[in-house]
Amino acid sequence: MDDNGDEAAHRTLPPPAGVRGRRRPRLSRGDRREAAILDSVVRLLRDRPARKITIEEIAKGAGLSRPSVYFYFDSKQAIIDAAVQRVMGSMLSTAAAAAGNEEITLEASLEGLINNVLDIWVEHGSLFCAAIDYVGRDLEARIAWRDVLEAGADELAAMLERDRARGLVKPGGDARALAVAAHWMVERNCYMLFSREHTKLEELALRTTMVLSARRILGLPEPQDAEPRNADLQQTEPRQTETRETETRGAGS
Repeated sequence: MDDNGDEAAHRTLPPPAGVRGRRRPRLSRGDRREAAILDSVVRLLRDRPARKITIEEIAKGAGLSRPSVYFYFDSKQAIIDAAVQRVMGSMLSTAAAAAGNEEITLEASLEGLINNVLDIWVEHGSLFCAAIDYVGRDLEARIAWRDVLEAGADELAAMLERDRARGLVKPGGDARALAVAAHWMVERNCYMLFSREHTKLEELALRTTMVLSARRILGLPEPQDAEPRNADLQQTEPRQTETRETETRGAGS
């Protein structure tokens, strides 16, 4: 482990079963400190990449000492993992709620599910990008990230199979394989957008593209009004979601 709190190998994210977490009516002192540490790293990641963030900065943002941070987490990557776990819990809970409601069809809920994912990326894109960057360097982390993503795909597959059985969707291909493909499509496209400077227009265009593409992957009928909402496409100011691209250009000059 170096002075920044990095370590050579760390398992990114727990298995999907642990992602959902548990609710407590009141937070203990330790829970509040852990939450403060996670909030601190999320704020810091909005300004610069994980490799330029130190444990001291995380501790300062949480109002704690460096030893206190290490009492709860053994590395900077472990803090990032826990922060991602917290966000993923909300995302998976939304998917599970839709899958558990038999009165809701996949066609009726798909756009809402994708928009929920995009909303979370808008708020936490820098956090997800930091986790995905690490996933690319570590096999165990990559397997854990895959398991978390595919837990959401399982919920989508259950909805697809249910609607096929009702005759609402024509059969065609393995439901889980299609759901997994749809999930990875969203993940990759979100990463490619939020890992660079981009505009609000690009975010809105991505939402439309992801809904249309997911519908086709899952075999849903074409929607009647697939055009982007023009009123929403007027705002085109750049979003400073990441600093990595700027730094890369600076390093190469």
